[in-house]
Amino acid sequence: METNYQILPKYPCEADVWDVLARDPRPIVVYGMGNGADKLLARFETYGITVADFFASDGFVRGHSFHGKRVKSFSEIQATYESFVIVLSFASGREEVLSLFRSLDAAYTLYIPDMPVAGEQYFDRAFYNENYPLICNAYEALADDASRAVFASVLHYKLSGKLSPLMAYTQKREEELSLLPGDMQVMLDGGAYHGDTAKEALGAFSSLSSVLAVEPDKKIFKKLSRLSEDEPRIRPIFGALWKEAGEATFFGSSNRNSSLVSASYEHREDTVPLLTVDSIAGSQKIDYIKYDVEGSEREALEGSMHTILRDSPALLVSLYHRSEDIFSIILYLRDRLPQGYRLILRRLAVVPAWDLDLIAVFEKA
Repeated sequence: METNYQILPKYPCEADVWDVLARDPRPIVVYGMGNGADKLLARFETYGITVADFFASDGFVRGHSFHGKRVKSFSEIQATYESFVIVLSFASGREEVLSLFRSLDAAYTLYIPDMPVAGEQYFDRAFYNENYPLICNAYEALADDASRAVFASVLHYKLSGKLSPLMAYTQKREEELSLLPGDMQVMLDGGAYHGDTAKEALGAFSSLSSVLAVEPDKKIFKKLSRLSEDEPRIRPIFGALWKEAGEATFFGSSNRNSSLVSASYEHREDTVPLLTVDSIAGSQKIDYIKYDVEGSEREALEGSMHTILRDSPALLVSLYHRSEDIFSIILYLRDRLPQGYRLILRRLAVVPAWDLDLIAVFEKA
């Protein structure tokens, strides 16, 4: 019988993906290397789970080793083991890679454990059971059935580690953007990276006249600044969004793992200014705020409330960095946004459960 991802998983949860992996007697082979695999192995150690081998796609095997084991090709894995379990340790949103994941899932036992991008708290059965009342409240706070289906499917995935619920309800970026008002003039882009979302918004909304693009990684900020030379509507601002002004240590990695709250496998430490949305906006009316700030979303929202209450901007908030974000940020905004806001949840087709976005839109009476 097909699982109904439009309802919450049964409470209490008696087993999660980690329990299942710990009990499976078959050899476990990890697909991928790097920071994701390092985090996975640390988690495995707490459960006494042993990895038999690591493998990469056939075209990427070049004789290197990882954690003392030679990285094999998948062809070698197939020749070595009659039966095995595959555990994925890297992320992708590329369609050709997603197609490969679907093929592996159809032919073998594939798990994709959910691991937090920021913080140390895992979304396991104990965490789910402990926070079940809050999770239910967040589910009920969502504005439509599509949002609740996304929410429930992501929970099924987080507990099971399986691909099918992860990919059950996904949208394309243009479908997500279509939920935003069409007459927005000023955007504040928190976590602007090298300007990809700013360019995307400018292309989608002809009414946009200005994007205040905030980026804390020094190397990435240089690229963002070069982009602004060709696109004068993008105004680069160096700093990290936070709940109050100040300075903090920033763990830069020149990619999307850069963060105020956690260090990636390879990083550099810089001191960056902490900025609030309220201080950046000043007296200027803000129509749209995007928060993708690698685990600091809650604090960035706290520093935005004057602007939000004054201007009623559309919000797009990433909910996938910390395990609690999927319910805590929904409840935080439910309790603080003015009456008239709708909370909508959507997710792009990415493995694992990244690009999970809460869209808050104010509907005028």
